Amino acid sequence: MNKNSQARELRLQEATVQEIQLELIRRTNFNAFHGGEIAAVLQANQHLWEAVIFDSLCTSRSDQLLIGGLIKLRDLPENIWNVDTLYILSPNMASANQLAEMGEEWGGMVHVFENRDEVESALGGSGIPSMIVSIWWD
Repeated sequence: MNKNSQARELRLQEATVQEIQLELIRRTNFNAFHGGEIAAVLQANQHLWEAVIFDSLCTSRSDQLLIGGLIKLRDLPENIWNVDTLYILSPNMASANQLAEMGEEWGGMVHVFENRDEVESALGGSGIPSMIVSIWWD
C-alpha cells in the first residue's frame, strides 16, 4: 500500500456517514445528474438541511426480493452507485422550498413531503418535525 492509499483509507475511517453520502453524490454522474455540482451546492447550503442521502429505495418483506431491488449490489463491482433519488431532510418548509427550487435547477423531478404523519412514518416514528424533499432523476 502506498502513502496516498493509506491517507485515503485513513480519511474514509474518519469520515462521518453523512460525509460518505456526500462523496457518493459527488462521484455520481448520469443524464441530468451532475454529482460534483450538486454536492458542492449542498455543502455550501448546509443551513438548509439536516441530512442527505442518495439512494433508490425499495420495500420488501425480509423473505422476498423485489425485482430490481438490488441493482446497487449488482453494480458495485463496476464501481457504480446505481441510484436515482436524492432525499433531503429539511428542518422547515422555507428550507424545503429553497431546496426544491435547487432541485428543479438540477433537472430532477422534485417533491416536497410536508404531511407530518407521512414524514413521521417514513422516518420510523422519530418525532422530528421536519420536511423531506425528494429529487428523482430518470
